[in-house]
Amino acid sequence: MELFQKLGREIESLWLEQNYNEDLFPAIAKDALERADLPSKLSAWDVVEWALSEYELPRQHDLRASFADPPITIFSGLRFNIDVYFWFEGTTATHQHSFCGAFQVLLGSSIHSWYQFETHETINAFTQTGEMRLKECQLLNVGDAQEIWAGNQYIHALFHLDQPSATIVVRTDRSPLHLPQLSYHKPGFAIDPFFEQDTIIKKLQVMGTLIRAKREDADVIISKMLAASDLQTSYTILSHLRRLLKANQISQLFKLAGPKERFDKFLQIAADRHGAAGEMLRAVYERDDMLDQIIERRSFVADPEHRFFMALLLNVDERERIYSLINQRFPDVDPIEKVLDWVFDLSQTRVVGVEVSNALGIPDFGETDMFVLENLLHGKSDAEVIAAAEPGVNADDLGASIQRIRSAVIFRPLLS
Repeated sequence: MELFQKLGREIESLWLEQNYNEDLFPAIAKDALERADLPSKLSAWDVVEWALSEYELPRQHDLRASFADPPITIFSGLRFNIDVYFWFEGTTATHQHSFCGAFQVLLGSSIHSWYQFETHETINAFTQTGEMRLKECQLLNVGDAQEIWAGNQYIHALFHLDQPSATIVVRTDRSPLHLPQLSYHKPGFAIDPFFEQDTIIKKLQVMGTLIRAKREDADVIISKMLAASDLQTSYTILSHLRRLLKANQISQLFKLAGPKERFDKFLQIAADRHGAAGEMLRAVYERDDMLDQIIERRSFVADPEHRFFMALLLNVDERERIYSLINQRFPDVDPIEKVLDWVFDLSQTRVVGVEVSNALGIPDFGETDMFVLENLLHGKSDAEVIAAAEPGVNADDLGASIQRIRSAVIFRPLLS
């Protein structure tokens, strides 16, 4: 791995000349990555082979692999490391960093989204409410590099499209002035995911015991705890409850009722206690429900183009931005026609063992639905869609199709 050692020594020398000024480090790291152009000279699998054959590895920055799957430290400097991160799953998590540096795609491709967060209320040092705005969204391919800035000037999400993907990361250890390292949840909630308090951790464990034991008084006891909790703790409790109560495949198969209704009652308690901030939690979990449904649909398809389409729906909320990203990957194709081709394919993709038998999650999706969707993708109103129909087409059928397309979870990002 002499190429990595050379890169590390170069960055060390350049940064030392700047007296280890962290404001300058991202540009130094990105420029050095681009000059070294390691993706053209070695592969991610060279890194794997080296890690398994080396007698002793450098000091590993993330020994327990809490971030990436796995992270491998190749260069351990005085004030920064060079790692290679492997990824097997895409994630919609939006976050800032308590460190700075740069990264470069070594294997695969990603959707990179960069956000701005306007704080409306600072609840405490670990929790904020506000509004998220997408500043930029782009496709990153092998060799592309990005600077990483510490703090809320660089709030981003990186969704890995390929399995596996790998990135080279040059990063400092930690910038104390930019703690805590917040995670962001649309439409506008920010929280420190690393905050830990012994009492709350133990209460969550005990709460899980009540749920798993199917105690009749479980909901009453948990409701009392929620009614007395601050907003930050309420979010922690609700997120844990959501995972505990989420219906498994057996409950879906046999249509067992309960988990969603139970969670909504808990959510109402938090909304009643915390007012507007509590309603923000409701909006966060409603969006999570939407993402979960799209993630489930994505798990039913293997075709790379279909998975790319689903990844766009997971990560991008605006139709024109979705079209722009399609153009980046397929520059010679009309993006609306591409979307319609994908939708038709997914409507014909059968899924065994689930209630709705196609990958769209919309039963009996036919020609009328394709006509309606095409017109809606062109930005037409409901009335204009009906007016564009050929004579003899039943207006009630068109109206029903418009309604179910607009209400379909999978089309919401395209129709917003």
